[in-house]
Amino acid sequence: MGKLYLKEKVFLLISSLVLMCSAAEREYFRHDWRNLTWAEARKHCQVCFKELVTVTPENIKTISQNLTSDSWVGLRKNFSTDNSIMSWSRWADGEPLIFQNWYPGWPVFKSSSAKTFCSCNCPETTTSFIGFTESTSTAVPTMPVMSECVRSPVLSSDDPETTTNYIEDSCVAMLSFGAWVEKNCTELLPFICYEDRFCGQATVTNTTSGSAILTWLPGPGDIDLYRVEVTVDRELKQFQTKNLTYDLVNLAAGTHCSIQVFPVKCGRDLDPQETAFYIIPNKVENLNVTNVTETSVYLSWNKPAGNVTFYLIVVQGGEQIQSNTAGKEVDSLTPGNLYTFTVLSGVGDGSTLSEGTNVTTYTKPGKVSDLKVSQNTINSLQLNWQRPEGNATGFRVMAMNDSNLTVFDKNVDQTEVKVTPLPMGTKITLSVTALTANNTLEGDKVTAVDYTAPGRITNLILETTFHSLTATWMSSAGTALSFIVKLHLDGELVKTIQNLTEPRKSFDGLKAAANYTVIVSTFSGHVEGAPVGSSNFTRLLPPTDAKRISSDKRQITFEWTTAENRAKVSYSVRINASFWGHDYSAVVDDKTSYTFDNLTSGTKYTFEVRSEAHGQSSTPAVVSHCTDAEKREVSLSMLCSSTESLFCDKDTTRDTVFEQLREHFNELLGDNIFWKLEKLEGTQEA
Repeated sequence: MGKLYLKEKVFLLISSLVLMCSAAEREYFRHDWRNLTWAEARKHCQVCFKELVTVTPENIKTISQNLTSDSWVGLRKNFSTDNSIMSWSRWADGEPLIFQNWYPGWPVFKSSSAKTFCSCNCPETTTSFIGFTESTSTAVPTMPVMSECVRSPVLSSDDPETTTNYIEDSCVAMLSFGAWVEKNCTELLPFICYEDRFCGQATVTNTTSGSAILTWLPGPGDIDLYRVEVTVDRELKQFQTKNLTYDLVNLAAGTHCSIQVFPVKCGRDLDPQETAFYIIPNKVENLNVTNVTETSVYLSWNKPAGNVTFYLIVVQGGEQIQSNTAGKEVDSLTPGNLYTFTVLSGVGDGSTLSEGTNVTTYTKPGKVSDLKVSQNTINSLQLNWQRPEGNATGFRVMAMNDSNLTVFDKNVDQTEVKVTPLPMGTKITLSVTALTANNTLEGDKVTAVDYTAPGRITNLILETTFHSLTATWMSSAGTALSFIVKLHLDGELVKTIQNLTEPRKSFDGLKAAANYTVIVSTFSGHVEGAPVGSSNFTRLLPPTDAKRISSDKRQITFEWTTAENRAKVSYSVRINASFWGHDYSAVVDDKTSYTFDNLTSGTKYTFEVRSEAHGQSSTPAVVSHCTDAEKREVSLSMLCSSTESLFCDKDTTRDTVFEQLREHFNELLGDNIFWKLEKLEGTQEA
C-alpha cells in the first residue's frame, strides 16, 4: 500500500511542550495490490481510513503520481435512486463536484440525439464552467468547476459505440495519467483512500517525584486500541489500552519522560499524540556554608537521589541564582547582614523544582571604598578612603615595596594617613583593612599600587651629525624608573618616545642645519619627575652639483643644487681670479643661482658656494669657468745672431726658440687667462 501526502494547510502551535494543530494535513493511500468493487473499496476506506479519494485541481498531480493502473476514486454516477438527485453531483464524502477531468469520449450518455461533452485543462488561476447535455427528457445541468474548458467535437446520434459503452450505474476510475473514465461499479480495481492526518494532544497531570497521570484525546473512527510508548532516560517501555488515561508510577525523581500515544486503526498506527515532562526532583541534602566574605557566601550541598540538571538558590530578598554544580558562591551581598539561603533542585527548563532546603549565616564586615593615593613625593604618599558599610572601629594600613618587603604597618582610627618614610622612585603597594570591635573580625584588604616620585636626570648631552642626534644622560636613584624623551624642532613637538629603560636615545632621519631640543623626564610608574632639556644643531650639508649655466665676456652665472631634508639655510658665494687678484663674494637667500658681472674677459674664475646657518658654514662646492675672450694679436719678431755662419737659418734652431717661448708664456700665464701662441713662417735673413 503506497502512501501519498498533500499538505493543504498546516498550522503549528507549540505551548508547554504540547504540539497542537488547527488544520489537518490530508494523506492519500494507494491500494494497488488489492482489487475490489467500488462499493467494497469505499467500505474499506470508510472503516480503515475516511473515504474514497476526492479529486481536486490541487491534489490530482499528487494522486496520479506513480499510478500504474486504473484505480477507483470517490465519484459515482448515482448515489441514490432518487431521480431528483442529479448524476455526477457530489463525491463520496459529500463534497460537491466542482472539478472534472474526463478522458475524451467520457462520460457516455444514453441518448440517440446529438450530445456534447468537454474535456478540461484546469489551471488553478482561472474559474469557468463546464457542462454536458442530453437530448432526453432528463437533462443534467452544468456544473461549476475551477478550470477552463474546451469542448470536443459533437458526436453523431447514429454512433453505435455510444450505446454500446453506456453504463447505467457507473463509477469513476482514474487512469494512470490522471484522466477519468467510467467503469462498471462491480468491476474489480485497485483504489485510493484518503484520511485527514490525526492530530491529538496528550497531557500529564498530578506529577510527583515518582508518578503522574497521563490522558489523551480519542482517535478518529473505530480505533482498535492505543499503544503507549514511554521513554525514560532513553529506556523505552510500551503498553496497550483501550482507555484514554493511564497512571504512570515508579518513576525516578527528576527524570525526563517522552510519551507517544499511537491510535491503532485496522492494524495501522495513526500519528501519535505526544508530550514530554520531568518528574519532580528530590530536595538537596547537607546544605552548608563553607566560606564567607563581606559580599559573598559560598554554599555547598550533596546531590539528591535521582536526576538533577541544575540548582536554584533563592536569596533572602527574592534574588534567584542558578548553579550547575553542588556548590555556588552567592555574591553582591551587603557586608555584616544576616541572610537565609534556600536551595532547590531543578530539571529541564526550570519549570520543575523540588522542595527547598534552608541555611542562615552572616556576611563579613565590609571593605573600605574610594581608596586614593595623592601627594606623591620622593619619600611619602598621602592615603585617603571612605568607611565601609556596616560596623568598623579602626583600620590597618600597610605599605610594601616592589620586593614585597613591608616598609609601613600601622593601625589608625581615621580615614586618612601620610605614609612615610618611603624609598624614592619605587613601586609601593598599599592596603587598608577594616577592623571590628576588639579586632576580632577583620575584613578583606583593599589595595592600591602607586609610586614615589623620582629624582631628575643630570648630565644631558646631545651629539649630532647631518641627519641624526644622540642624547645621553644620568638617571636618579630608584627601582621603578623609566624615561620619556620628547624631540622638538623650533619649538614644535616632532616625536615622543615612552617607556625607555636605558639612559640613551638616538633619532635618525632629521633635517640638516636644524635646531633640535631634547626634553627628558623620569617616570616612576605614572609619577613624572622634573623634566630636563637641552638643544643642539644638526650639521650643515654642503650644496652639490655647482655648474656654470651661462657666461659672456663680462658675466658668469653659476647654479647649484640644495641638499635635501634640510632646515632653512642661506648660501655664501665667492668668485676669484688669481691672475688679476680679483675676489668677489656675496650671500644668497632663497635662490640656488648667482650671476657675477664686471668681470675681465678671457679670464678663468673659480666659483665656490657654501651652506650657512646659525653661524655655521659647510664645506664648499667648487667649479671653474672662463669668461669669453676679446682676442688681440701681438706680433713678436726675433733676431737671430750667431758666430757661426748660417746657423740661424736652421729650422731646428727656430723651433727650439719657439718652444722655449711657449714654455715661458705658459709659466707666466698658465690657464688663468686666454692666450694662444702661433708661429708665423716667413723669410729670414741672416
